[in-house]
Amino acid sequence: MASKLLFFSCLLYRIRKNPFSFNAHPKELGFDLMDRIPADTTLCKGAYQSDATPALKFGYRPELDGLRGISILLVYIHHLYYPLMPGGFFGVDVFFVLSGFLITSLLVQEQERKGSISLRDFYIRRALRLMPALLTFILVIGGFALIFLDTIRRAAAFHGILMALSYASNWFIASGYFTPNNPLGITWSLAIEEQFYLTWPLSLSLALRYKLGRRWFFYILALAIVIIPMHRKVLAVYGANVMRLYYASDTRADTLLIGCLMGLLVSWHVLPHYKGFEISMKSLAALAFVFLGYMVSTASPVDRMLYLYGGYTLVALSIGLILIVLVVWPPKVVLSILRFAPLVWIGRISYGLYLWHWPVRLFVYSRYGLPASVGELLIGVGLSLSMATLSYYFVEKSFLRWKKSFSFNK
Repeated sequence: MASKLLFFSCLLYRIRKNPFSFNAHPKELGFDLMDRIPADTTLCKGAYQSDATPALKFGYRPELDGLRGISILLVYIHHLYYPLMPGGFFGVDVFFVLSGFLITSLLVQEQERKGSISLRDFYIRRALRLMPALLTFILVIGGFALIFLDTIRRAAAFHGILMALSYASNWFIASGYFTPNNPLGITWSLAIEEQFYLTWPLSLSLALRYKLGRRWFFYILALAIVIIPMHRKVLAVYGANVMRLYYASDTRADTLLIGCLMGLLVSWHVLPHYKGFEISMKSLAALAFVFLGYMVSTASPVDRMLYLYGGYTLVALSIGLILIVLVVWPPKVVLSILRFAPLVWIGRISYGLYLWHWPVRLFVYSRYGLPASVGELLIGVGLSLSMATLSYYFVEKSFLRWKKSFSFNK
């Protein structure tokens, strides 16, 4: 009898010490979304896990293309008829957060699977994704300028081409040397992303190679995310204009770094997965969605709160929070919306649509900012969608297939 009592005492102690040691049914543990959590996720309440935890593995997710579709539609509507979407410029912030998240997640996954990160393959993949559509865009704009534009506008177009090829057009705009109201002005965000590609993957690769502790990644990223809006405010207080604050990389980097931070949180399974935390995250994501809806409906690029009170950082954190919930605890209703086939298709052609809608707007509209008639608006929509579709199917797709040969998942 004494031995039995001792056995059951030890058993109760183990249950209290580690309640997840036994093969209980998921619903008994409160994990009714276990089917969407990676099988190797450690179920613990601690904020951090050991460095041995495998990275998150995920393949193609159509809902992320749906999110790209929403992002480009925000920008698209804002530029073609901004009274409908005053804050549609936040679509660029969605792209930045998503880019930071995906690049970080894929690089960490490569490190976990291969033991190292091939920067050569990374840059080849980026070049095959971005350069074909961009070079085609530049050639068409250059040819159009040669044939149809007057001397002044032709010179402006070729100036824009040089700025775009430099991948520093955002800094030229921020310094006042280049204007965004140029057929190539839209490339400012590509420049910021390219500068990000030149710095973050190298930094992450070196840090992982020399086994920087995971806590240090989070400390450094969090510190940078706090410092950047403070830096933005100091510049604004001391007289920097909106062009400097909006287009420069140093004042927009927090958006990309928030995506990187979210990527590490998800890839390394840092987030607890018990039911209460899931409910809290979903509730916060719902509030973030309401906040973003308000900002998209009312904000202006010249709003003081964006530059003086961390507005862009709050927007990026809201996007990142929604992205985490979408990847880790995806609500079925949200998935069904984001996987809606037309929205996914818009997401797939989003890169070309982002490039082409801007010069189409400048060339079609007879006055700056708004179409002079419904006809101009319809021509702008039809022509930009047509050019983006041609770009995707006749230029981008073949290079996307080639890009897969440089993937570590091949």
